[in-house]
Amino acid sequence: MKILYIHQHFITNEGTGGTRSFDVSKYLLAAGHEVTMVCGIYWQGSFPRMPWWRLWRTEWIDGIKVKICNSYYANEQRPPMRMWRFFKFAMIAFLATLFERGIDIIFATSTPLTVGIPARLASACKRVPYVFEVRDLWPEDLLAAGRLKPGLMYRCWEWLEAFSYKRAKRILLVSKGFHDRLLERGFAPPQLKTVLLGADGGLFKSLTPDVDYIRRNGLEGKTIAVYTGSYGNANGLFQVLDAAEHLRDRDDIALVMIGDGKEREELTAIKTEKKLDNVHLLPFVQKFELPNILAACHIGLMILKQITRPRWVTPNKLFDYMFAGLPTIVNFPGTTAELVETEGVGVASEPGDAADLAAKIRYYADHPEERKRVGAHARETAFAKFDRKQIADDLIEVFDAVLAETRGTTNTNASPVTANKRSH
Repeated sequence: MKILYIHQHFITNEGTGGTRSFDVSKYLLAAGHEVTMVCGIYWQGSFPRMPWWRLWRTEWIDGIKVKICNSYYANEQRPPMRMWRFFKFAMIAFLATLFERGIDIIFATSTPLTVGIPARLASACKRVPYVFEVRDLWPEDLLAAGRLKPGLMYRCWEWLEAFSYKRAKRILLVSKGFHDRLLERGFAPPQLKTVLLGADGGLFKSLTPDVDYIRRNGLEGKTIAVYTGSYGNANGLFQVLDAAEHLRDRDDIALVMIGDGKEREELTAIKTEKKLDNVHLLPFVQKFELPNILAACHIGLMILKQITRPRWVTPNKLFDYMFAGLPTIVNFPGTTAELVETEGVGVASEPGDAADLAAKIRYYADHPEERKRVGAHARETAFAKFDRKQIADDLIEVFDAVLAETRGTTNTNASPVTANKRSH
């Protein structure tokens, strides 16, 4: 089959963010399918920007046909600019899809939620089905995180959510929490399927701890608790600094944050002001460098800002930690904490309690045999359950089922969602 894959924030291994769409696309190709990726230019990616007048350009990357739309997005942009970039991408992406022939199915993955616009419009124009994947439950997640307030804007996002979901033949969820939430809201169970983010096991198969990286950053001889990802408001990384204060007596423990974002300067200022020498703010590394760096660390940190309810998200860094053989500490309640404890691959600290987070780090530092045992089990579990090759197989199964259903009916655009009862 020929799959049109829409992901605004598509990143390859030369970038510094999540590569799930890239990894899955390669496995789809290996299974004999064609993939055309429609994406934008993301600040964590490796695609160069282009002249303002150009709508898109086409590149071939590891057999994937990639249509790069001229819409640049970065986390440090102000909200109005971000909004414009979302809708600009949606418009250009729709135009780009119109020039793509022989499409069998469209697969759009959020966020942002606006990717549903080109997916649904292209589905109608091309008369092919589309599948919509939900990575964050916008807009209610934005409301819970305080990034959006009730009112007209919230209602507009609700309308866009309904628009994106309504004609999708399947709605895929990247966490059990999202799945459960949509069931609560009245979506038909047969139309929902959970397909986790996972990680590329091939990238983690042969690990050689990057001791040079450790040496260059003054981390030799330390138990390293590592966080990888963005320094944004939603990440709540000030909690790591709070935990560091409780670990001042432990020169042998280092709290390392590998990433970047708009809160880097403030985090750095607080670290300097409080003389937190046990905190290391290090720049992003390319994805292909990350596995060996993680292999030289000892504990993975899953940190998010505390909100008024449990979080349903399961970030992909969890699976990176697991494949690297690290036990994980989760500091927020919800799906990720449940998964970590159910699978026996780490522990959850008390939400928002810096002292307890520090205590959990201290425990793993003081019990290396337990740490290694949990890490080894995490790695084994990752290869058994969360390899992206298996995730690609799950997607193929979904796409095959959708195509079989569609070809057996006369109305390819009939709504699969029989109910959408809101319970905010």
